[in-house]
Amino acid sequence: MPTSAYLPPPPGRAARLLPLALALAALCAGLAATALVWDGLRDGHDREARAEFDYRVRELQSRIARRMATYEQVLRGAQAYALAAPPLPDAAGFRTFIGTLQLREYYPGIQGVGIAMARGDAGSAIEMIEPLDTMNRRALGYDMFAEPVRRTAMARARDSGAAALTGRVRLVQEGSGAGQPGFLMYLPLYAAGANGQPADVAARRQAFRGWVYGAFRMHDFMSGLNGEREADLHVTVYDAAPDPASCMYGCAYPEGAAHLDELRTIAIAGRPWILRVRSNPVFEQRLASQQAAWAGVSGIIVSMLSATLVWLLAQGRDRARQLARRITDDLQRSYGTLRNERSRLVSILDNANDAFVAVDAAGHIIYWNPQAERIFGWTVAEALGRPLRHLFPGEQPELDRLLAFDDAAFENGRGRRLELLAATREGLQLPVELSCSRVDSDGAPVLHGFIRDLTARHAALARETQRQRDLQQAQQALERARKLEAVGKLTGGVAHDFNNVLQVIYGNVQAAAMAPRSPEAPRRLAGALAAVERGANLSRQLLAFARRQPLEPVVINLARLLRNIGDLLHRALGEGVELATHVEPGLWNTRADPNQLENVVLNLAINARDAMAGHGRLTIELSNQVLDEDDAATVPDAVAGDYVLLAVSDTGSGMPPEVQERVFEPFFTTKPEGEGTGLGLSMAYGFVRQTGGHIRIDSEVGVGTTMRLYFPRSGAPEAAQPDLPPPATGGTETILLVDDDADVRDTVGAMLRSLRYTVLEAADADAALGILRSAGPVDLLFTDVVMPGGLPVAELARLGRQLRPGLAVLFTSGYTQDAAQHGSQLEPGTHLLSKPYRRDELARKVRAVLDERSTPPPPPPAPQRVLVVEDNDDLRDLTCEMIIALGWQATGVGSAEAALESLQAGGIGAVFTDVELPGMSGLELARRLADDPDLPVVVVSGRALGNDVPPGVRSLYKPYRIDAVEEILAQLRLQRQETSDPDME
Repeated sequence: MPTSAYLPPPPGRAARLLPLALALAALCAGLAATALVWDGLRDGHDREARAEFDYRVRELQSRIARRMATYEQVLRGAQAYALAAPPLPDAAGFRTFIGTLQLREYYPGIQGVGIAMARGDAGSAIEMIEPLDTMNRRALGYDMFAEPVRRTAMARARDSGAAALTGRVRLVQEGSGAGQPGFLMYLPLYAAGANGQPADVAARRQAFRGWVYGAFRMHDFMSGLNGEREADLHVTVYDAAPDPASCMYGCAYPEGAAHLDELRTIAIAGRPWILRVRSNPVFEQRLASQQAAWAGVSGIIVSMLSATLVWLLAQGRDRARQLARRITDDLQRSYGTLRNERSRLVSILDNANDAFVAVDAAGHIIYWNPQAERIFGWTVAEALGRPLRHLFPGEQPELDRLLAFDDAAFENGRGRRLELLAATREGLQLPVELSCSRVDSDGAPVLHGFIRDLTARHAALARETQRQRDLQQAQQALERARKLEAVGKLTGGVAHDFNNVLQVIYGNVQAAAMAPRSPEAPRRLAGALAAVERGANLSRQLLAFARRQPLEPVVINLARLLRNIGDLLHRALGEGVELATHVEPGLWNTRADPNQLENVVLNLAINARDAMAGHGRLTIELSNQVLDEDDAATVPDAVAGDYVLLAVSDTGSGMPPEVQERVFEPFFTTKPEGEGTGLGLSMAYGFVRQTGGHIRIDSEVGVGTTMRLYFPRSGAPEAAQPDLPPPATGGTETILLVDDDADVRDTVGAMLRSLRYTVLEAADADAALGILRSAGPVDLLFTDVVMPGGLPVAELARLGRQLRPGLAVLFTSGYTQDAAQHGSQLEPGTHLLSKPYRRDELARKVRAVLDERSTPPPPPPAPQRVLVVEDNDDLRDLTCEMIIALGWQATGVGSAEAALESLQAGGIGAVFTDVELPGMSGLELARRLADDPDLPVVVVSGRALGNDVPPGVRSLYKPYRIDAVEEILAQLRLQRQETSDPDME
């Protein structure tokens, strides 16, 4: 029998394939379970990333809306300021108002806030813009209404009365460079008599005056809005439509599609912005989770192992049972991981700072987080199943559309943000922000919404507004207090020093009068005269501080002046102070009063000597300086240009900041009592400002002080150096002395008679004119400026020269503002002797004026006709009478339109026009006439006009006197002579 007969029969095909089939079944089951776990983990990660992404998008959208709302309030503040001062606010006041807002620091993106006035029905002009830096100056005068994009927003603001936003524009401030996109927001300005905002479009157009507007640079505006993790998201902002031509920000995006991409629409001041937010790789890497990959790899490995085990143990029940148990454990762990992910998402929602609700298709609440309980007062059990609409009473059409799942109500089909008024369980109304989105769950739509309580935000905004208002009121009160304190100190200092001078004069004169033949009498009288000189010096210092010191400026070179006073400086400084001077080669000339300038340098040197306690180094430097706009902006009231710099540096004790702030105050001094008047630096400050320059102080305690004096450059050659004053001599001419003070006439008359002159006296201008009309000889009219009576002294001098063509005239005054030329610097040919004066000064001045008669004055030009434009009949007639009394012809009209008709008729040499006129304004008339160089124009107003005055047009402010009119007519006559002389450049 063959051996094979004892072998079992070979297994069948089905039996052989059974282990493989069982292994494949186990592998498929494991892979299916792995797929479920992997898909669940991936969906959980995607939901978490989407939730984080949506939150960031909502926060960004909210920040943009809040920033624009804040900036609109800034413009409304400027609108209120402009409406409070029609037709235009004062330029300086507007600058101060905008300056207090500190736009660059607290409001990024605002390039400037300005006012543009309407010019007819189809034009505009930017009248003022702040801050007035280099970029914003380019916008002044620009007609924004001529540009279509700006015009659309400007017309919408004008007709609606609400804020209006432009589309993407290129700001005028960007110049010719690359720049960045921008946009503008406009608020309308209506006339003061409009009683608030007009009711309809026609009324608004009739009352319309202009716009308050804000210019914004888009890149600066978006700065900081994306939060601390700015690199997570790429933000692109489009104007109206998401296409490249309308892109305003974030236009460049790297290649490759973003994992998360969101489009939102923000409506700002009537203009939609499309906000596109895309996730960057940084965002996805930060939120990346390896759980799904780990679960997938682990599941595949487990599945393969399970299949292998099943195949190996297919014939053993215990081994198969163990394999099944392991597979079951792996699946349970995977399902546990899924449950943990879901619990984490629920924990995030339960611990959110905002209320979160989910609403089904019927509008009923199906999810209600703990924050919703705290805000509204209903528990989860009470809220579930309740209609969401019960939380928002009243008419809410947008919310109704959202709850109806109207596709058009969801921006781009994704989400929506609304500010609503909600009600709590107790009936308390709360301002809230609802951010909602639509999702599909098991084929049915579900609304997810975050609800944020805005009560704290509104309260904080109200507190900030009140804080700003309180701060402004406190600043105004502080400024008034400082002004009153300064006036009190000035008054007390003047009274103290002048009382000391009077006491010295009184005591010496009284002692001399009691013993006139005593040997002490001459010394007493000399002491009284010294006190008079001290009082005169004090008066000159006060006038210099007030910028009223009469100056006789000439073109000088400071290097020559410094050499001339070198010996005087050495004597004043003493042997313990080393004096060093540095002069730049080719030093420019300047125009200044050399006598006053010498006093300023000497005062600065003495102050430096005292600061060094008599021992140290004093350095005086002279150099040429060119100040650009940025340099000039660092010094108050300074303008860009060419200057001659006088710098005085010492190695003394220096000054702390609180002393530097007060050094220019009159009577402020750090020296001991009796060692200084406190007027030296205030006199220097007034003199430099009166000359057209400015002063800067650099000081450090323990190091020293540098005083920098900037004098405007003069292109004229240096004036010839004056000879030594001639000896005081008299003469035999006849002098008419005019002064309303009898004591002054007696004293001055005695001095003149002692000089052998014949003296005639008059107590007022009318009496002096009577003497001039008599037949007796009069060679010199010597008159005080301020006189009683109706005849001004300037008119007396003019009539005197008409009656006596060879008559010499000499004015005298103790206060420059009363002087004949009504300015701080004497014009050539005008003679003034400032009070008080000594006998030798009087003798030299009178002799010089009389000797000057050898050159007869040129004949006066033929009178010109002046056109006076004034709607007030009495004021128009009075102005015409003034002009006729000053030797001109005058014609008056009541409107600008009548003035244009008179100008067409010809024969008009100059125009005086009031600003406020019926119909066309005086400023508009001046702008039309400014292009004619042969027709001088003067605008008259009772308020400061600032930059409103066209170039080449002079201004005169009400109320004005006849001498002010005389001065401006003299300027007009000089202008006509210059334009009519072909040899003049």
